[in-house]
Amino acid sequence: MRPLRKFGGGVSDKKRADALEKISSGIEGFDDITVGGLPMRRTTLLMGGPGCGKTVLALQMLVSGARRLRTPGIFVAFEEDAHRVSANAESFGWDMRGLEKTRQLFFVDVCMRSDVVKSGAFDLTGLLAALEAKAHEMGAKLIVFDAIDVLLNLLDDPAAECRELYRLHEWLMRHELTGILTTKIEDDTPATAQRYGFMPFMADCAVLLNQRVTDRVAVRSMRVLKYRGSPHVLNEVPFVIGLEGVEVGASNGVHPEPQPFNERVSTGVERLDEMIGGGFYGGTNALVTGSSGAGKSMLAGAFIEAACRRGERAFFISFDENSHDIARDLIKVGLDLSPHLANGLLRMEAVRTEAASSEEHFMRIKRLIAEHKPRCVVIDPLSALARVGGGLAARAVAERLIYICRNAGVTVLFTSLLEGFDQQLETTTLHVSTISDSWIQVTYALEGGERNRALSIIKSRGSKHSNQQRKLIFSDTGITVGDPSTPRLKAATDGEERQ
Repeated sequence: MRPLRKFGGGVSDKKRADALEKISSGIEGFDDITVGGLPMRRTTLLMGGPGCGKTVLALQMLVSGARRLRTPGIFVAFEEDAHRVSANAESFGWDMRGLEKTRQLFFVDVCMRSDVVKSGAFDLTGLLAALEAKAHEMGAKLIVFDAIDVLLNLLDDPAAECRELYRLHEWLMRHELTGILTTKIEDDTPATAQRYGFMPFMADCAVLLNQRVTDRVAVRSMRVLKYRGSPHVLNEVPFVIGLEGVEVGASNGVHPEPQPFNERVSTGVERLDEMIGGGFYGGTNALVTGSSGAGKSMLAGAFIEAACRRGERAFFISFDENSHDIARDLIKVGLDLSPHLANGLLRMEAVRTEAASSEEHFMRIKRLIAEHKPRCVVIDPLSALARVGGGLAARAVAERLIYICRNAGVTVLFTSLLEGFDQQLETTTLHVSTISDSWIQVTYALEGGERNRALSIIKSRGSKHSNQQRKLIFSDTGITVGDPSTPRLKAATDGEERQ
């Protein structure tokens, strides 16, 4: 949980009182796009359709405040039974019973029963009086009103609904409580919602959540519609509901720019190191492209095995292929990963591509990298994300994987499957070659009725590298790169190689 941040300046007491203070939501990505978190002692509105995560997000903010800042909170449930909400939250590993027992959380169940008959007018005065007493008793600073639209709907009068909502807003400000309201909308159109279009105008911070299906893949996203007195990210950003709750995948991109890397990291193939000027620069990323069966995974295995021999922690992520099968196949070219797997230096994970969206895969990979803390990472093949990401979304995930590895100083090697008939072009959906630091192409070459593998280096930023196509040879003794295939190329000098 980040410390409270104060925005604005001034010297007078009045200016200090009016300055916008924030409280961390406890959700890293959300704090990034809101530049600090929730507005303290003000109202935040979460809007969205069914299943988009409003209740989970609001409750997670409440739980995070209680666990990390020791800030007690109250959850008021208007639609779903409060005990059920608390029980569902246990699935995320949140100790709800412990928080309630230590009086850090309190649930208020005002869920309307189906047999309740409305008779005459009513308002929120009685409920707010009871909540005021409870907040004072607990020392609560955060309060969630979940599905406030359910209560307002009982008024059946737009003018009365608006009046009561502003009554709630003023009550929160008067008692210096940070309020989080959730409400349902239709078709992701809060400004034109028939009954509750005024709610975003009332709130100090309004966040729109939605869930949609793209290419048969369900994707959740959020957008900060407004945030009074604070800069914020206006773009739509993806999020997932994972094992530990809501994870927001995008950030505002504000990170210290890493310094240029000068240390070389071996590719795992000695002659390939010579072709690329001594290996990859540490902390950069490399792309290996080729057709199916061309040897991309073998080169990736050599890179990882070399990292383990140097005593560096490494991570191999495979899409749609059993990691044990990869380890078995690498033994046939003299690469035995089993000792490194046994001592924990190497971790291999097999991921089924269509089991999740590209955003969920990104969250999982990010979490695994944070847990294992590797110095070298392989993702084989990165192009698999295109099947579950809808093109642009998958490319955005690929770019963010590159950036988080670069910021952490991790050397990462991606493989990508080529599609189409032109072996000289990268025709994958992601087109990540433009943001790769090094690009190695593996192709097939027909010679004397034989199909042989050939390797060439398309680019390597900041390095002198060979422009020659060489034969790629796999044997029991290892992986090697052959001599240039023609006498003219054999006579090539260093001066004929390109920058």
